[in-house]
Amino acid sequence: MDAVIRSPKAEDAEGLARAASDLAAQYASREPDRFRVPELAAQVAALRSELRTAVPEDVIWLVAEVAGEAVGDARARLYDPSPETALESRRDVGRRRAYLEWIAVQARYRRQGLGGRLLQAVEERARECGAELINLGTNLRSDFGAVGFFEKHGYEKQAVILRKPFR
Repeated sequence: MDAVIRSPKAEDAEGLARAASDLAAQYASREPDRFRVPELAAQVAALRSELRTAVPEDVIWLVAEVAGEAVGDARARLYDPSPETALESRRDVGRRRAYLEWIAVQARYRRQGLGGRLLQAVEERARECGAELINLGTNLRSDFGAVGFFEKHGYEKQAVILRKPFR
C-alpha cells in the first residue's frame, strides 16, 4: 500500500475522527459497559480545534495518509528523567522515555501494515528526541490483537493494571 507517514495537518480531522470512531466501536462491541463510540461530529470538531494549534514539543504525533486522506495516527509523549531519580527504585524514570498514548487506523485500512509503519515512525522520532525506551498500555479484556501486534514489534509485557468498579 502506498502510504505516507507525516505530521498532522488541519484538514486531517475527519479521517482521524473516523479512525478513532472505528477503534472505539471495536472496543465497545466487546465491552459496552466500559466503552462507547463518541459522536463523530464532536470528535471532528475537537480534532479541528486541536489541529489549529502547534503540536507541543513533548508530543510526537504522526499521521498515516493514503490517497490524500488521513487514515490513522499515533501519538506519544516524551518524558524527561525524574528529578528525584536517586529516590526511585524504577530505573526507567531515570531515563528520557516515550509513552505511546494512542495508535488507531481506520477499519478499512487495518492489517495492511499502516499501524506498524506508524509505530516504527514514532519510535524513530522518539529516538531522535533522545528517548532511550518507549512503553504503552493496552486493554487485555477487549484485546483484538493489540498485544500480539506490539509483541511482534518487539514489546514485552511488563505490568498488569487492575480495576474494580464501585456499583
